[in-house]
Amino acid sequence: MKIKITTASPDALNHDTLILGFFSDERPPRGYCGLVDWRLNGMISNAIAGGKISGIFLEKLACAFPERIRVSRLLLFGLGALSELTCDKLYNAGYEMARTVIGIGATDLVLPVPAAGRGPLNLDGMTEAMITGIFDGLGRPPERRLPALVLEIPAAPDHIRGICRGVDLFRRRTGTTDIEILSPGDDTLNGADTPREDAGGQAKEILS
Repeated sequence: MKIKITTASPDALNHDTLILGFFSDERPPRGYCGLVDWRLNGMISNAIAGGKISGIFLEKLACAFPERIRVSRLLLFGLGALSELTCDKLYNAGYEMARTVIGIGATDLVLPVPAAGRGPLNLDGMTEAMITGIFDGLGRPPERRLPALVLEIPAAPDHIRGICRGVDLFRRRTGTTDIEILSPGDDTLNGADTPREDAGGQAKEILS
């Protein structure tokens, strides 16, 4: 399983499946989901306004070949109210996302952390909970696991460090060794577990 943390905008995506969490008390959607909605000329907002989706917890909507972004399918997952978001809910959402991914046979995913930088939870804990749910969902039953899964997590530059910490917490807690984690600017992991400076002077974390 490879986890790639990037600063990719919706315009830069080129993957099989984009998964977006959205909230029942955010209309129109905000964060990365809002960026995608804008790029899709308000497709998500229109679906909400038309009553097709509402954002209740674990509600799902699939859209094949959405125009104007380079993904084969878009999966929308309701996460309930942002004001009531918990790490348990993010874990359960991640688990259900994984079961859905297994059902459709997708192995190339994009999933921004829902509500990154917003809401009542810290980004480290949100990321750890969601990734743990995905991992547990993919691993049951064992014969259905997808070891070749690629998961890209796009994020704003000021959220990268918190997401990296959350993914590292997940890996340390689960004791998983077969996960490769790439942060912006890295082509391979070098085993370092401390921040370093890139060519532009911006600190980045390499996780082992």
